[in-house]
Amino acid sequence: MSKTVKRITLFKIPKEEDIDAVLEQYQVLRNTAQKDGKPYIISNEATRVKVTKTDDEPAEGYTLIGVTTFKSREDFDYYDNECAAHKKLREFIASRRKGFTTLQYESEL
Repeated sequence: MSKTVKRITLFKIPKEEDIDAVLEQYQVLRNTAQKDGKPYIISNEATRVKVTKTDDEPAEGYTLIGVTTFKSREDFDYYDNECAAHKKLREFIASRRKGFTTLQYESEL
């Protein structure tokens, strides 16, 4: 089985109306992200979250998670550096968030 690359981003977005707006923009991303004229993201989901346990005070306040799965490191890099739909999403979120953390890993699932 080939490995996929997963990208997880946790956001601190304090206002409920901003969370709603960001979730709508994730839907736009799902409908418009293309590479070489074709969809290239295996899966993408975004939803509200609540930190239930942490011993790290800065981890408090995360309200939204985005999880995106790619078939290759190349597609992951394209998303981060060249994807116009992702660039629009980042620009939209920038003024609404108070912080974020992004993680990535390779998975065989």
